Amino acid sequence: MAGIAAVCSAERVAPVFFHPVQAATPAGPSITILSFNAWRHQDRPEETAHAIAASGVDIVLLQEAGPLLSQADEILKSTYPFQSTCPTGCDLAILSRLPVREFRYRIRDDSGRFAGPRIVFADIEDASGVGPVTVASIHVDRREVIGGNGLQLAKGLNEMFAVLGKENLIIGGDFNMTPYSFAFAKMDRAMLPIRRVSEGVRSYPSQIAGLPTIPVFAIDHIYASPQWQAATINVGNGYHSDHRPIAVRLFENQQVPFVDKHTRPRASSRVALN
Repeated sequence: MAGIAAVCSAERVAPVFFHPVQAATPAGPSITILSFNAWRHQDRPEETAHAIAASGVDIVLLQEAGPLLSQADEILKSTYPFQSTCPTGCDLAILSRLPVREFRYRIRDDSGRFAGPRIVFADIEDASGVGPVTVASIHVDRREVIGGNGLQLAKGLNEMFAVLGKENLIIGGDFNMTPYSFAFAKMDRAMLPIRRVSEGVRSYPSQIAGLPTIPVFAIDHIYASPQWQAATINVGNGYHSDHRPIAVRLFENQQVPFVDKHTRPRASSRVALN
C-alpha cells in the first residue's frame, strides 16, 4: 500500500516540478496579468504600490487588498486608472491600465441568487490589441477545500460557469491549494477547458514571523481559456506580503481550440519582478 501511495503522490507532484521549458515565444499582441495576495497585515503599502506600478503589467488581480488600497490607492491610480469596487468585507480588487467596460462582483443565476465562489470580474474592452477579454480575481476560502475534499468549490465553479460560460476568460488568485492535492484535482476538472497557465511556481510563504523565506507551496495560480498561450511566467519578490506575486504574459492562439489539462504552458523565461 505504501508503494501505491508513493506512486500516486509522484503522479500529482511530477507535473509541477518536472515541467518542460521551451524558448519559443509567439509573435503578435499580448496581455500581461499579475496576481498577488497583498496581505491583510501589509505594513509598507506605499513601497508595495510603487513596486506593483513599476512591474509593467497590464492588469493586476489582488486578494486581501484592503490595507494596500486604503493607504496607497492614489499611487496605483496613476498607472491603473480603472479599478473595481467591492462590497464591504470583500478583499478582492482588479486594477487595469486598459479600458474596462464593466466590473462585476460574483455572478447571479436566473433566480437572482449568487452562483459560485467570491470573485470579482472585469470586462476589458481592448486587451492590448487582442480584443475584449474577461478577467477575474478570486480568493478561495480554506474552508471550501478543508480536508482535501474540494467538492464545495467544484460545485460553486460549475454553478458559476453555467451562467458565465468559459470563453475568453482569465482567472487568477489565491486558491489556497497546491497542484498535487486532491481538492486541486477536483477544481482542475471543473475548470476544463480553462487550464492553468502559471505552471507550478511556488509563491507561499514568502515570509514567516517577519523573516524572508523561500516559498515552498504553489497556491497562487492563473488560469486561462484555451485561446491563450503563456510565453513568459514570472515570480516576484514578497512586496511585504506572505505571498509572492506571479505574472504571466499571454498571447492569443486561435489555432488551439482545446488544451488538455496535463499540457504544460510554454515558458520562455523566469524573470523576478523588481
